[in-house]
Amino acid sequence: MFFLSIVLLISALSCTEDQSPVANDISVNATQDLITWSDTNDLNSKIDEIIVFDYGQALESEVNKTIGFNTDTTQLVARVFVASEYNDNYFDPDISNNTVTVQLRKVTATEAVVLSADGPGDTYELITSVLAPGANPVEPPDCNHQEFGRHIDEVFDDDLGANVFRFHIHVDPDNDRCINFDRQRNEIKSYNQSPNNLLGVEGETVIYSWKFKLLTGFQSSPNFTHIHQLKSVGGEFDSMPMYTLTTRKSNPDILQLRYAEVDKQITLAQVELESFLGNWVEVTEKIKYGYSGSYELDIKRIGDDMLLFEYSNNDIINWRENGEFVRPKWGVYRSLINAQDLRDETVLFADFSIEEILED
Repeated sequence: MFFLSIVLLISALSCTEDQSPVANDISVNATQDLITWSDTNDLNSKIDEIIVFDYGQALESEVNKTIGFNTDTTQLVARVFVASEYNDNYFDPDISNNTVTVQLRKVTATEAVVLSADGPGDTYELITSVLAPGANPVEPPDCNHQEFGRHIDEVFDDDLGANVFRFHIHVDPDNDRCINFDRQRNEIKSYNQSPNNLLGVEGETVIYSWKFKLLTGFQSSPNFTHIHQLKSVGGEFDSMPMYTLTTRKSNPDILQLRYAEVDKQITLAQVELESFLGNWVEVTEKIKYGYSGSYELDIKRIGDDMLLFEYSNNDIINWRENGEFVRPKWGVYRSLINAQDLRDETVLFADFSIEEILED
């Protein structure tokens, strides 16, 4: 009888120990401390992306999660805690990580300015009417190659099922506007004759988007073959592009994103060029102009929506002292120093878009 009582006591103690709450650290964190949003769907999508709950050993059904907003929707607070009915199962040894705060900034997108091909003929006039009405936003090499005719025209593209812009560049005799002869340029741009909503200014966020196609066999210079630039105008360093998308002969050939805070360029990211050749791709570039700016770039292959290139930085200098504005350029701008590495090229572009985002 005495032996049996001891066994029962041990058994009772074991049951008591088994039922003790288990230490289980649950937490919530955010991958960024600021969300800019334009509408409810956009806000909800971004919250899902950046708010991360960790339940430790618990099931999601055993915790409570809340996301609340202050009255003017400039801040959200996310919380997580053990549901009261499971307090006998778990206790949280560290409640300091059970709450996270994220700032919110609502923005309003203005109507995007879009330049799309509309069919052969009057191509320069079409480009001018959108990028700089009454001025001259086209920088072709026509002056030294008049017998070829206009170096930007429009054709119908079967893959896109739409008209597109075709940029021509020839190793000989094309140059840079009969000004520079060690390089050649065939570009379009916004500039000081363009409407204000096509020029980036300090404090403004702008989304640039466009499509392009490099033909199979495309040959790059080992020096530079730029296909897009964002150029700061005004100040000491306005000759140096702020951002540049360039292809480069290498082993293998590469596509690079280059950046210059002032007068020295660095490579932010690069990828092999091969997956771009012969395919239409779509570029989305989002930039906040300022000394504490941000920058995002992604390039997707249109045929299968595969992401080929991406880069983002939430704290980067995107403004220069005495800068007046930043302007985009697209086309082909390449060095002739190693002309033997080049061939006559045709680069296709479509659906240029410039969209300002205004903070509320």
